[in-house]
Amino acid sequence: MFGVLRFAMEKFQVLVIGGGPAGSAAAYAAAKAGVQVLLLERGHEVGSKTVSGGLLYTHVLRGLYGDFWAEEDPPFERWISRYVLGFLGDSSATLIDHYDTSFGEPPYNSVSVLRNKLDKWLAQKAQEAGAMIVTGTRVDELLEENGRVKGIISGGDQIEADVTVVCDGINSLLTKKKGFRSEWAGSTLGIGVKQVIELPTGKLEERFLLSGLEGVEYTFLGRPKGAEGGAFLYTNKQSLSLGVILNMQSAVENNLDISMVTEDFKSHPFIEKLIAEGTLVEYSACLVAEGGLDMVPRLFGDGFLVAGSAAGFVLNNGFNLRGMDFAVGSGRIAGEVAAKAVKTGDTSSRVLGEYTHLLENSFVLKHLRRYKNYPKFFANRRLYDAYPEVINSFLHEMYSVDGGDRGHLLSVLRRNLEGKASLYSLIKDAWDAARNL
Repeated sequence: MFGVLRFAMEKFQVLVIGGGPAGSAAAYAAAKAGVQVLLLERGHEVGSKTVSGGLLYTHVLRGLYGDFWAEEDPPFERWISRYVLGFLGDSSATLIDHYDTSFGEPPYNSVSVLRNKLDKWLAQKAQEAGAMIVTGTRVDELLEENGRVKGIISGGDQIEADVTVVCDGINSLLTKKKGFRSEWAGSTLGIGVKQVIELPTGKLEERFLLSGLEGVEYTFLGRPKGAEGGAFLYTNKQSLSLGVILNMQSAVENNLDISMVTEDFKSHPFIEKLIAEGTLVEYSACLVAEGGLDMVPRLFGDGFLVAGSAAGFVLNNGFNLRGMDFAVGSGRIAGEVAAKAVKTGDTSSRVLGEYTHLLENSFVLKHLRRYKNYPKFFANRRLYDAYPEVINSFLHEMYSVDGGDRGHLLSVLRRNLEGKASLYSLIKDAWDAARNL
């Protein structure tokens, strides 16, 4: 599976760039269709260049790999059966906590994963299907002739292919060099920091009320303070993944240091209790696409396709942050279209354009179109400053009993909104949320 580049001047039917979820899914789908596939990964092994993990919605794995959960050692940490939305004040927290036992039963809804393990599993699936995988290979540029992509250039070597599938991640240099997209604006990108915190044996189940491989995901508003962004925490088998995502433009405008913002989140009194006695074992950072449908570049051309986060396929609708299922879904379609084009003997954009049509009819572009206005909605600063504070101060007053007359609900709400937001803006923002999320 792993080795050195030995294929200079050889020609493959399908060449996949990138060993992440999109690349491995593309290689798997193409190999299953019976064509010759080479996957190139720049890390010394598949998974070595990825950050620590995330939540993966499993519907896309069921469609591609069947009953993945029944394998002897599936590459997942916990089945998420509990989802918590939290609003953080300076010394308070308000939680909307949803627990559903059906989420913890096959075929499951989502799982927590550590990407190093997941990416190796996906690559192994591709190899078992017949794909060849070579690591430690940096692709410098696409090999072109008369506007048609004919493979790749790596160092002084060339590898030719009938179809090249580009899955080189969110900071895709290849799509920029090809001119399929310009530099993304800071307002469309987030900076994500993630830490893996290991807890003593038994503490995780006790602290989060978990049974077996049940898991929980928390998402928070109110941290980071003073900027557009949010925070998260979810359970692995023996550890927690915790982190912050901060809009890049907002971070620059407010002169925020992402590492200091992360430590501020960890020092919140509610979060401190969740991570107490923990040991930091991993720290990572990455870019996160936040521009929605407007970030999607041109997806195909003569001899090539673009899939995964290189295509901007990331969605955050407030309840679900989705990237990995979009990567696997788009990678699968890219692999199938590439194989079909190879078999017909026509790998022009006319034939490969079917990729966009199939994406439009899949959950990938359907969902990106459904929530196309979410970036504009999440640019509303009241979501990050005013409302978490209002929610906590409102409930503090409602639960406080000191012998005084606090008045009815509406008067308490107006009092806590004062100086932060108007009742009109609250109603308008609620209506916008109902329409766009």
